[in-house]
Amino acid sequence: MTRPALSQTATRAWETQRSRTMGSRRDTEAILRRIVIGCTTNVAAFDETGELLCVSGSWRTFAEQNGFTSLGDAYGLYELKTCREPVQGLSIKQAGFRESIQRIIGGMQIEFQEEYIFKALASPRWFMTKAARVEMPDGFKILVTLEDVTRRRQAEEELRNIGGRLINAQEEERKRLARELHDDVSQRLALLSLEIEQMGHEILTSQNGLKKTVERLSKKAQELSSDLHRLSYQLHPFKLDHVGLSVSIETLCAELSQHQDLEIKFRQEGFPAVLSEEVTLCVFRIAQESLHNVVKHSGATEADVVLTKTESGVRLTVSDNGHGFDVDEAKKKKRLGLISISERLRLVNGKVSIRSQLLRGTQIEVLVPSHL
Repeated sequence: MTRPALSQTATRAWETQRSRTMGSRRDTEAILRRIVIGCTTNVAAFDETGELLCVSGSWRTFAEQNGFTSLGDAYGLYELKTCREPVQGLSIKQAGFRESIQRIIGGMQIEFQEEYIFKALASPRWFMTKAARVEMPDGFKILVTLEDVTRRRQAEEELRNIGGRLINAQEEERKRLARELHDDVSQRLALLSLEIEQMGHEILTSQNGLKKTVERLSKKAQELSSDLHRLSYQLHPFKLDHVGLSVSIETLCAELSQHQDLEIKFRQEGFPAVLSEEVTLCVFRIAQESLHNVVKHSGATEADVVLTKTESGVRLTVSDNGHGFDVDEAKKKKRLGLISISERLRLVNGKVSIRSQLLRGTQIEVLVPSHL
């Protein structure tokens, strides 16, 4: 059975409709091109296959000034690489601009926003890229805007450098003070305690009241010497330099358990292990800060500290059975303890996860890569 031929009227109607559709499509693309080309900011448009349709004059000028003049690299757009660098031990997917566009074409997402870098330039520049799928009568197009955020990134990098220098200067000053307290003041106190004790032995039995006074003074001198030793350790744990991270944190937990109304259980896996000085000091300080927050704010009676050496880094987990807190609210208020932890981790490419529920305790988990 053969398909009947279309009548001349039907054929003309079909051709007219097709002509209108094609004309509408051309008109739509023409309007889109005029809009994009007329933009004073960096804008580009791609079709549903990922082919570049047009770029704004602003972006074309930048591309020409930096040697990106061919459609093959989309006037430099396909040279964009993500700013997020891979961190050892942390799963961060690294993708270029082309891959991000393909995700929109494949329907995996309808928009994205990410920072990219031009490493091909003499002086690398960073861009905030936003792309969105726009439905149109003839299908869909992808509109892309790029904002130069190089100055902001450079300012952030400088702030990080300043933060790092401040922390390092603080640690050096702590080390100096701790050494002075330990090597000078603490030794002098120890000698004073011995002299007082010796004096007590020389006092006659008949001078019982004076003997008790001397014994009391000797006890106070010993307590002061012990407190000074603990303060010196808090300023800079010299044990950290000699016995390593695991033993130092275990000692910290034992001392806090002894002097605070808090039972701290410590457990380690994979130690001893060779770690850089930066990683060792960072993880110890975070353990110290976290336990200080438990003692000061949580109202907890028990805490658990787990230190694990993984294949790619170090994991520290500090949890307690305290009354918990609102994590988002604490971040908004920029609590000093959280800022200190975040700043130290940023210097070593580390990550922190904080989970807390009211009346159900808090858990802080820190992951630091072994190699910076």
